[in-house]
Amino acid sequence: ASVSAFASFEKQMAMVSTMLDKATMKYMPEFTEGIKKMSIEFGKSTEGLAGGLYAILSAMIKPAKAMDVLRTSAIAAVAGMTDTTTAAKAIVNVLNSYQMAADQAGKVSDVLFTIVKRGKLTFAELAPNLGKIAALAATAGLIFEQTGAAIATMTRAGLQADRATTGLRSIIKAFLKAP
Repeated sequence: ASVSAFASFEKQMAMVSTMLDKATMKYMPEFTEGIKKMSIEFGKSTEGLAGGLYAILSAMIKPAKAMDVLRTSAIAAVAGMTDTTTAAKAIVNVLNSYQMAADQAGKVSDVLFTIVKRGKLTFAELAPNLGKIAALAATAGLIFEQTGAAIATMTRAGLQADRATTGLRSIIKAFLKAP
């Protein structure tokens, strides 16, 4: 089993390396050691953490900031009872949509938890639905906290997360088209 886990981790790290260029390949040893340490610290699999790192790097987060965002994602995953990749994708989706710096990942994570706490949904339900709304809401000038408050309110009123984000998307589109 441990040989299989090691092989899987090596495969994941090979995928991570595809997100780096010649100049940033120097981060690979740091990534490998950091993931091993986080696995012990957070009780998450190395493969899952590597998958989260891949998602972070593929979202164009600079390699120098990637481990900080991964740490925030791992904390979010533990607290939100989800996997690191799901948490990482949610966080980087918001960072990119709202053109926020990587050092804002903790703030984004806090808002995500507030949405879950105030709404009637889980982190795992919220995360994949953010892609439907975040970029459009940012374009419309809504701050992320406003977008989150709308999602929380709509789910608390009984809508499922996917319907709430689709409905909110339609509302924003209608306002953007209005003369």
